[in-house]
Amino acid sequence: MAQILVIEDMKTVRRTVCAMLTRAGHDVTEAIDGREGLDILQAGQKFDVVITDVLMPDTDGSEVLLYLSGQPTRPHTLAISGGSAMVSRNEAFLLARATADAMMAKPFDAAELLATIDHLLQSPRQAAR
Repeated sequence: MAQILVIEDMKTVRRTVCAMLTRAGHDVTEAIDGREGLDILQAGQKFDVVITDVLMPDTDGSEVLLYLSGQPTRPHTLAISGGSAMVSRNEAFLLARATADAMMAKPFDAAELLATIDHLLQSPRQAAR
């Protein structure tokens, strides 16, 4: 069982991802946007994995990933994106490529998500970049 933070502004996506992870036995905390996610992280709660949407209003996933990359030790990170009307999914991932451990395009299914989480958890934890 891993401690996982899910940061996603779209309620249905967030709830679906959290349900997939909870059914697999993980302890999940959810944040409705990047600002709330950063608040949770800065409060000192420790996570094994942080999953963040890349494109969100105000504080986006790139800011979350940048914050985590500056920490002395950090959780594994998974950037997710479906793109937007203004930014393609590929462009969104360009923003996250330098700081995320893994990336997944929306939509994805439970098997793909859980396989990615398992792969991250089996990898050595990263030091700051």
